[in-house]
Amino acid sequence: MPIQLEDDVSIPDLESRGYPRLASISIFTRLINSVRIFNVPILNFIIMGVLGTFLMKLTTKYTSLYMRSSLITIIVTNLVLYGISESLAQSILCFNKTRPLIAYDLSEPSHTGLGFNSNDIQPQHHGNTSVASYEYDSDDEGVERFLDYIQEEPDSMSDPGRYSYDSPFPATIPYVPLSYYNFHRLAGFMCWGLIMSFAQCWWYKFLLIYSKDPKFIEVLRKVLTDQLCFSPVSLFCFFTYGTMMLENGTWEDTKSKLSKIYFKTLLINYSVWVPIQFINFLFVPRSFQVPFSSSISVLWNCFLSMRNSQEN
Repeated sequence: MPIQLEDDVSIPDLESRGYPRLASISIFTRLINSVRIFNVPILNFIIMGVLGTFLMKLTTKYTSLYMRSSLITIIVTNLVLYGISESLAQSILCFNKTRPLIAYDLSEPSHTGLGFNSNDIQPQHHGNTSVASYEYDSDDEGVERFLDYIQEEPDSMSDPGRYSYDSPFPATIPYVPLSYYNFHRLAGFMCWGLIMSFAQCWWYKFLLIYSKDPKFIEVLRKVLTDQLCFSPVSLFCFFTYGTMMLENGTWEDTKSKLSKIYFKTLLINYSVWVPIQFINFLFVPRSFQVPFSSSISVLWNCFLSMRNSQEN
């Protein structure tokens, strides 16, 4: 017997569960983000394509530009690379494989019309073990179980894959809000790239104090100095900047985030950047050392942006 669920979930209810304030999103924002690929606005791909094209053209003229002004060249390169990192991070965070491959969503998906046929519910198996058997003595019992399901805690409702094995209902039932490209975060992250340009330019000049040493000793000292002095400070500054400027948080929020993820991220940083900086200082010409590390930073900064936004 088909059972239909009426619209019991209002916008204020969704907002109270931690979803964005839907009414505050302008029609222009909805329009430019309406075309989506697996919930990722096609706008994300357009912005990454524009920045990537600019980066390719910059690469062909990098040497001549660097000879004119190393600082300005590094600033422009960092702005483009950090913009690509942030756009990639936003795309990964809003990717949802349960969404259609191509979709046009001008507004939030309706939460109405959810239903199921009680005759279609079958026991589910995972491997050789039967997870659960759902046998209803009456339609009333089926209705009660369905109502219990939709009244689950918000955290469980927000996980599309939560019910793949321990519930008879489709995994697409939980409400998944749309995401919109955040230009504020893009501008803030590119501004951080601008700040890091000055820091990197000065820092790499400072590391030239080891240039008179034998090659291996020079590289070893550069890597140790870079990772033991520069990395901890830059990582601390990034999470502080990300929380207070990108997330509009307070100093208390910053201290809480640092206590949760700073040391773990620093250990990951060492595992990634120690071998990369060995390669950088050992094989890469000095004029390309900053852009080389900044290029590798595309994925690293994408990781940092995701880590910063997820730990709120």
